[in-house]
This record gives sequence, structure tokens and C-alpha cells, in this order.
Amino acid sequence: MAKRKFELPGIQDLGKDQEAARALPKEGQHLIIGGPGTGKSVLALIRARRHQRERHDYRFLVFNHLLDRASGQLFGDGLESRTWIGWFLKGFEKQTGRPVPRLASEGKGFREIDWHGVEEIIQELPEEGSGPHPFLVIDEGQDMPPAFYTALAGLGFDRFFVVADQNQQITEANSSRKEIEDCLAIDPDDVIELRQNYRNHYRVARLAREFHTRDPASPPPDLPAPAPGVVPLLYYYDEGRIEVVARGILRLADRDPCQLIGVLAPNNRVRERYLEALRSAEVRLDNPRPAIATYHMGERSEVSFDEGGILVINAQACKGLEFDTVVLADIDEHLVRRNDPDVTRRLFYVMVARARERVFLFMKRGCGGEIDKLLPTDPEVLRRKEDL
Repeated sequence: MAKRKFELPGIQDLGKDQEAARALPKEGQHLIIGGPGTGKSVLALIRARRHQRERHDYRFLVFNHLLDRASGQLFGDGLESRTWIGWFLKGFEKQTGRPVPRLASEGKGFREIDWHGVEEIIQELPEEGSGPHPFLVIDEGQDMPPAFYTALAGLGFDRFFVVADQNQQITEANSSRKEIEDCLAIDPDDVIELRQNYRNHYRVARLAREFHTRDPASPPPDLPAPAPGVVPLLYYYDEGRIEVVARGILRLADRDPCQLIGVLAPNNRVRERYLEALRSAEVRLDNPRPAIATYHMGERSEVSFDEGGILVINAQACKGLEFDTVVLADIDEHLVRRNDPDVTRRLFYVMVARARERVFLFMKRGCGGEIDKLLPTDPEVLRRKEDL
């Protein structure tokens, strides 16, 4: 299998803004804000490495299993990493002797945490506390609810290193910059803002910026220097011709077997449709057929991020990940709330910014609807093609 470069930068490779965050003291509560590509997750992993080398008790908390897998591979051996919700469910019961209260739900699906019940249990705990707590390094901190931070503070946790971006909220329960500051008693003047984009090609960054909601609480990264490259392309295709799309993606992977292509789907139905088409498409390639993997929310991931291939996932699972090329599948099936289109804008902001070099979008012909209104019209930012 073709290997791709996938490793943490050395401390000597950090920019001035990143170095300021890296050098923060071990004790206390710290919040680092930055848009896609500014190196927030890298800084969180470097922080975890510092704790590991100094043999501290720490936990690296992430949003989902896929990001947990990617973080572990980027870090190397020994990362004490957990999904935030799995860690909280176990840790809360261990510290309080009582399971985390859950809300009632229909069927056998996931039962949401009853945060009011959590707070009631914490208030009943003896004041002397339960001894020292591990250092917490939290990636994508905007995707944890405020009640999570409030509960941790109530349990006695007082050493936090949180990286977040309010404009990358794509979950129903999330935290704003101010909510994290308030929950962890962080002075706004002590928050570090990262502005330099270390990931995205200029063309990718320009398209991503079109979806920024202009929320000043989390400014967009500065654009990289203009450079020649492929302008992001939106392809229209006839419904029922998914095999044509699949062959195009496979040929794209064949050009460079070392690249990792992320195919981001709006829902499970589209994910499964593209996965089946990619696996069954008949196409002549110069290199061995690329590895084609998938991931569904809640599964344990076996994806290798240090190898080339194609990964087909739902859009909600792409948080914190990085691909050489990103394909946005059937964007016409993304829902747009007429009373709050910024929800979809933030999702597109996140998806586009996963790409280092190139972005391709696919839409079924005649199905644009509300999505068309969110797309930039400047052909220098997004080109449109009526055929593959």
C-alpha cells in the first residue's frame, strides 16, 4: 500500500502564534481558538506528547472514534486518547459511584445525557473532592456541550488545554467560545487566536472562506499566498449515472496512489451508494485498485491515515480530519434550514477545509434547490461543469 506523509511537525517547525500556545504553562485553564488548518489539533497532540514525556496523568479527548483513530496514528504509540462521551460516562461513575443519568428515548437508540441530573449528583458530593485529576487536552472543544465543561469543573478538574473553533460547530449540542470561557473561568484576554493557515492550498482556502459565517468570535484563517492550482470544481451528473462519478473518483486516485481522498456524504444512504459504486465500478487503472474504506458513526475505525486510498464517510464524521483531496458527494441532499442557513454553511466550511490540495463537488442535475443559494458564483472560486 502506498504510504503518505502523516506525522507531527517538530517544535522547530511551529509558527510564532503556535509557539505561544505550545509554551503555555502546564497548570491552569487554556483556550486556543483558530480556524481550519491553523494547527489546533497539532498543538493539542504536542501538548499530549509533553504530558507523556513528563509522565503526567492526562487524557486526550476527541469528538468521535474516527478522530480518535487519526489522532493516535499521527501521535504514534502511547496516546491516552478517548472519545469525550465514552470517557465521561466511565469516569463519572468511577468518581461518584453512580451511573450518568440518561434521558428517556424511544427504541434502543442512544440515550442523551441528563445534564440536570448530573449536576444534582455533583452537588451531593462531599466537598473534600476525590484527589488529583488528570490533565485534560480537548480537541474540537466546540463540539462538547457547555454542561460537560460545567460538570468537569464541579468534579474538581482544573487543568484544561482546549482547542476550538466556534465556526466549525456541526453538532446539535455545542459550545460557543464565550461558553467555554465562562465554564472554565478563562479570561478572554488570555485566549490565544491562531490566524495562519498551514494546511490548505490557496484555492481550497478561498472556497472555504466563502462559507465562513463571519462570526467574529472565531475569525477565519488568513488566506495563504496565491498559487497556481486546480480551482474547485462542481460537476453535475444525471441521476442514475453514479457509476460515471465512481470511475472519475477512481481515476483521480490512480493519478497518485499516495494521496488519501475523502468522500464526504450528506447522509447514510448517499454514503452507501457511493461506497457500492466505488467498489463495483469497472475501470482501467495504471496502478492497483485503491483501498476503499468507510466509517459509520459509533463504529470502531480501522482506517489507516498514513496510506493512500479512498475513505467514504458521512459529513458529520469528518471533524478534525485531513485529506489530500476532498470529494463532496451529492451536495443537493444536504438540508438547508430556511430560518438558519448558517448551520449548513458551517458544515460546508468544515468539509471543504479538510482538503489540503483539491476539492471536487458533485450534484445531481436539476436538484440544486436551496444549496445553490449557498454556493459562490465567482468562477475563480468555484467552477461548474455540466459533464464528467
